[in-house]
Amino acid sequence: MRLVFVAFMFFFTLCVSIYAEESASQHNVSLTISPFRFENPELYISGELRLAPKIGVAAMLGAGRITDEGTTCTIWEGGGQFRYYLLGSFAHGIMIGADLGYVGLDDEIENPRAYLVGTHAGGFLGYKFSMKKGFTAELQIGPVYLWGKTADTSESQTLLALNVGWSL
Repeated sequence: MRLVFVAFMFFFTLCVSIYAEESASQHNVSLTISPFRFENPELYISGELRLAPKIGVAAMLGAGRITDEGTTCTIWEGGGQFRYYLLGSFAHGIMIGADLGYVGLDDEIENPRAYLVGTHAGGFLGYKFSMKKGFTAELQIGPVYLWGKTADTSESQTLLALNVGWSL
């Protein structure tokens, strides 16, 4: 967690000069995947649509298999985000937003909270960078509340996302 914070602050300091001029981006859609989820393996796809230079909405879908404490099961998830770019714009900038999603499993596992199993909602702070040719990377971190199946699987958690992809 500490390493992610340091990396986020490093990217923030490198990109401050970007905001001196907010050029109009030709990008209207971003399609990304989460490379770290391939380890499970799970395919996680995110698509963001620009509504205005500083406003976007995103939809996320994921599916795959996870192994937890020797139990392998199928995982699926879906969700959405509202994003407002505080500094910068849809092409590159610091964003704040709201996240709502659901994660389901086909079997019981030892630690469902580690995968945010259930319905979750919360906010986040993030950074998005898109090159003129289209390569896109984004990082998000923030608090979410997880409503699990039982009271002892409901609690506050941390949303952490790193996605890479392409903007069109």
